[in-house]
Amino acid sequence: MSHGDLISEIRGRYQQESDVLNERQRRLWAAAEAMNLGRGGIAAVSKALRISPNTIKKGIREISAAAAAPATDPVQADDYRIRKAGGGRKIAQKLPDPRKKSQ
Repeated sequence: MSHGDLISEIRGRYQQESDVLNERQRRLWAAAEAMNLGRGGIAAVSKALRISPNTIKKGIREISAAAAAPATDPVQADDYRIRKAGGGRKIAQKLPDPRKKSQ
């Protein structure tokens, strides 16, 4: 299989599933695909999906850590978070409505 055919095949498989995957699931999917390809897998998946090789490497680390963890570990609420706690926009303070005249 040529390099171009491999890239097209990876891209095709990804497009079938990408609509239902969140950010973390996409990273893990890309990492699993790269691991299955073996040598050169990270570069091929990175090129096919147009994502950073570092993102794929992070996914590989997550998969390896999950495989090394005992199966009896209780599931933490943070395991389901996509981003770290505390991220995102801060809640705006409740301010008086400037359209109302103050008395």
